[in-house]
Amino acid sequence: MKNKYPWKQAIITGLIVGIFAICSFSVADALNKQFAWGINPAIIRGICGLLTLIILATGIYTGMQSVKRLNSGSLTYGQALVSGIVIAVTTGILTAFLGFIYCEYINPGYAAYMVAEGKKAMVAEGQDAATMAANVASLQKEFSTPMQVFQAIVGQSVCGTIISLIMALFVRTKK
Repeated sequence: MKNKYPWKQAIITGLIVGIFAICSFSVADALNKQFAWGINPAIIRGICGLLTLIILATGIYTGMQSVKRLNSGSLTYGQALVSGIVIAVTTGILTAFLGFIYCEYINPGYAAYMVAEGKKAMVAEGQDAATMAANVASLQKEFSTPMQVFQAIVGQSVCGTIISLIMALFVRTKK
């Protein structure tokens, strides 16, 4: 039997996740500023990132179902797992690419903005100067474009693989 991979679902899922992550953060952060909700943008970023996992899980499920249809209703655990991993890694790469475009060209001030907001939160917490200096250095690294790209690839790939390990148990053809 020839291996079948869900490339279409992988590309669609990756594009949806990447675009959703950028747009949802941008909209939620703009609303946060406009209505003075006082939510730290890092929290907004984290929530948006968690929501992308729902999209990723949906893409993995549709990809597994697609491979199952291509195999005349038969899908082994291994085929389901490989399908999920293909989608997860592809999504990670596309999300990282779109994140790079966002950080470098659409919103080149993203890292500086996130660090400045982090500083405000540290001041509000009453951190001393030494602790703040160490934390600011950490924030600068965390929100740099290379780290954003790395986080997207690793986060989507690892979470997608974990989702695939579990979902494959339920989607595979039972004997």
